[in-house]
Amino acid sequence: MARIYGLLIGLIALTLVFGVVERLWPAVRDRRRSRESLVTDLTWWGFTPLVGKTFAGIFVAVVIIGLAKLIGHPVTVDELKGLVVRHTAVTRQPRGLQFIEFIVLADVLGYWSHRAHHTVGRLWRIHAVHHSSTELNWLSSVRVHPFNEAVQNTIVAAPLVLIGFQPGTVAAYLPFLTLYAIFIHANVNWDFGPLRYVIATPAFHRWHHSAEADAINKNYSGLLPLCDIAFGTFYMPRGQRPTVFGVSDQQVPGGFWGQLTYPMHRKQPASPAPSLGEPVAA
Repeated sequence: MARIYGLLIGLIALTLVFGVVERLWPAVRDRRRSRESLVTDLTWWGFTPLVGKTFAGIFVAVVIIGLAKLIGHPVTVDELKGLVVRHTAVTRQPRGLQFIEFIVLADVLGYWSHRAHHTVGRLWRIHAVHHSSTELNWLSSVRVHPFNEAVQNTIVAAPLVLIGFQPGTVAAYLPFLTLYAIFIHANVNWDFGPLRYVIATPAFHRWHHSAEADAINKNYSGLLPLCDIAFGTFYMPRGQRPTVFGVSDQQVPGGFWGQLTYPMHRKQPASPAPSLGEPVAA
């Protein structure tokens, strides 16, 4: 019950904060949410932390333990829980250096994982649920399929743990990224001025969700846009802002249950746009 109360309190607090922020500085004005969209996002708000993240956590732990055993450096459940401290070549480095290495590596892994979710058909099928929102705001961030959560977190967490970073550090980073994701989905056009090239912002990430042709498959980074700049996927045209969101062919259902079961349907995955970003077959 404590987790449920926490979710309710968090929902109320964030609704108050972003309700003011999105009303005072809206990126898209006079955009009223449909009842179906609101009910869907509220359902995901409860489902994702209670079920989706629990499933993903178990999945990540099983994969890490299996891979660690396979390469001859076993990792125990107690180590993953942080009950036993692991001493590695990485942890013997200065803390400042560890922090920089961790943030950069985590973002690089997150970038390529996210990019794969847009370009590999089977992965796009589960990621399309997140892009189904046509009324993008802070609450849209929780629309994440548990399969998406499991695969994304595994691709990021497993290499970091296996090369020697503390599992507790990884465990703390993933919730932080979730909270930051809430912010960058907000219906505001903040870009932090010159820092737009250093840290992901709402203006940056809202282009990622745009259904406009030029923005398809752009801005994958979750925290640092460095990979997008390096690999040619950075897109933030000056003086413009996206106004159309979602998947263009609208194959993804609007309701929660339809979205939860959508990846299991035997049909062609939805695409972000008909002209660009078609996922390859997998």
